[in-house]
Amino acid sequence: MSCINKVTANIAYDCSTSNRAKGGLESKAVLINTIDIDRTALTQSGGTVTNLTLKSGSTGFEIGFIKQLGNTAAEFTINDGLDSFKQSFACRVFGQSSADAERIKELSQGEFVMVVETKFKGTNNVDAYKVFGIDNGLKMSEGTFSSIENDGSFVFKLSSVDGFGEEYAYKTYLEGTYAATKAKFEGLFS
Repeated sequence: MSCINKVTANIAYDCSTSNRAKGGLESKAVLINTIDIDRTALTQSGGTVTNLTLKSGSTGFEIGFIKQLGNTAAEFTINDGLDSFKQSFACRVFGQSSADAERIKELSQGEFVMVVETKFKGTNNVDAYKVFGIDNGLKMSEGTFSSIENDGSFVFKLSSVDGFGEEYAYKTYLEGTYAATKAKFEGLFS
């Protein structure tokens, strides 16, 4: 990590349709166990991640949602010279089966990287996918179940652990083209 102590480019307002900010996520995310990432293949350059590859026999797992029930966020934190961003992903486990209870327990014990497709795509769709937790992982920081709230679903949040944040608010995931990136995302990186 290099120490950047000055702004190096303009912060411009671009009102073109493809580059205007747009909130929200598409209808699913891919959850990856951090131990399944092949760190020797992974490439990071500034705010861009490429070559996101999983170890042989590993796969990512889809988390589906509707409307605005999946959400990513980042918050800047000051930490004695090791300033970072606390990233998070909030969503729901919509079912109440024994298999859903198993997924909830796994979420509570694991450490993850989250890849999402945002509604914002950028020019030629190269900014469509964002990565959260790539440096230090995300762990469950909140989780609640109530039979009379949120249609009985388990609401959870995965977040950076205090003191172990990320270098960027988010990183963009791009495998050269939107089509190549989408193929890896849809294939759950396996």
